[in-house]
Amino acid sequence: EGGWVFFGLMGLAFGIAFALLSLFRLLRLPDAPPLVSTRWSRLLRQSEFPAPEIREVRQLLDSESRAEELEHQLFGKFRRRTVFAFVLISAAPLLGLLGTVSGMFSTFDGLATARGNAPVDVISGGISEALITTQTGLVIAIPTFIVCSLLKAEGDRLRTSFRRLASAARTPEPTSTSA
Repeated sequence: EGGWVFFGLMGLAFGIAFALLSLFRLLRLPDAPPLVSTRWSRLLRQSEFPAPEIREVRQLLDSESRAEELEHQLFGKFRRRTVFAFVLISAAPLLGLLGTVSGMFSTFDGLATARGNAPVDVISGGISEALITTQTGLVIAIPTFIVCSLLKAEGDRLRTSFRRLASAARTPEPTSTSA
């Protein structure tokens, strides 16, 4: 009953689902360089960083530009796909609104051409098309916006943790001196 726009909304819903699954997968930091004895995502989720891992990261981050390059390697794709997911999510209510307009066109077109008792059927069909697409667009957009916001918050938290780790790794190790 949603007309041709309903099929577009279903395609959009699958695209959004794929984008959100992609974001979830990227939170595991699949493009991270090897780090001996631990994994990046587990390390970045800790509140305190163990000294052996800081030494390993210090070896990876031999300069400020290397730290920025590694941050881009770890989080660049996540940031780009987050923007893409939000664009897709924003399109859902707009596509639902297009269905509303399409349904109203059907309603008015039916009114213009119908005779007798048929206008009631035409009106109800057009209004049904308009309401279903509007509702579907909102049902797609609201929960996926919440999920995408939660994934973005987790990505931001990991990125902040990486910056803390990079800062700790750039801090020189205390040297022990014996007198």
